[in-house]
Amino acid sequence: MAHSAYLLGHSDNEHQRLTLQNEAISPFTERTLRSAGVRPGMSVLDIGAGLGYVSLLAAGLVGPGGHVVGIERDPGSVRKAWILAQEARLADTVRYEVADLADFTWPEKFDVLVGRYILMYLPDPVAALRRLTALLKPDGIVVMHEMDFTNTSPTRPPLPEWDEYYALWPGPFLATGAVPDFGPRLARTFLDAGLRQPEVDTWTPVAGRSGDPAVLDWLSSTCREIATPLRNAGVPVPDHLRFDDALPQRLRGLVLSREVRVDGPTQFGAHARLMSRAPHE
Repeated sequence: MAHSAYLLGHSDNEHQRLTLQNEAISPFTERTLRSAGVRPGMSVLDIGAGLGYVSLLAAGLVGPGGHVVGIERDPGSVRKAWILAQEARLADTVRYEVADLADFTWPEKFDVLVGRYILMYLPDPVAALRRLTALLKPDGIVVMHEMDFTNTSPTRPPLPEWDEYYALWPGPFLATGAVPDFGPRLARTFLDAGLRQPEVDTWTPVAGRSGDPAVLDWLSSTCREIATPLRNAGVPVPDHLRFDDALPQRLRGLVLSREVRVDGPTQFGAHARLMSRAPHE
């Protein structure tokens, strides 16, 4: 069940991009957690915690009477996650463990299992869910947030300069076995893992004309940071495309000056409660 290496790496630039990403999508993640029934006093396991942003969202919902454990295999990310938890004054509610999903165990059962952008990297997400739900209480809740960034025409009116960069996003994921359109597969994955039919909500973040500036910052920075994964995966890139530090600013300028609407990756939030077992079982 060990998952593939995180394609975008763990550089300072990537951590900055993850911060922009969180600002853009955290309202949807929080809405999904609330819809799933995450409430004060619960215990939460956050898988693939990264910088801990989902863990902090969960900590805010469970309050001081609950607790959150975030697992992440990159020690550098865990160190930064601890700093963010301290800055948010949530260090008493959140703890992080450097661990791989395949090896992780815990002495107590959790009320909630949550993950954001993690199943897409797993070679066998169904088996992963089956194993991880064993860490839940009998009436535990599974909450997963994934996306789909395979839309090849995200701009209206069309902005070819943007579309060319965005169209490159799926390439390195497909080349390494990750799934760029995992969002629509969430319901089937839950069912195949033996879970109930999940409730699934969707949301498409919008940037540019009448859109959210945070979404534009996230998407434009990703267009730059995708350069290294493209190169590492051997994905062909047109010669005229440049991935220099000024790329995000150029793309933002084009979108705003031409009053373009940009659709970001469609977000999928799925949640289901385990089938409670009778007391004698």
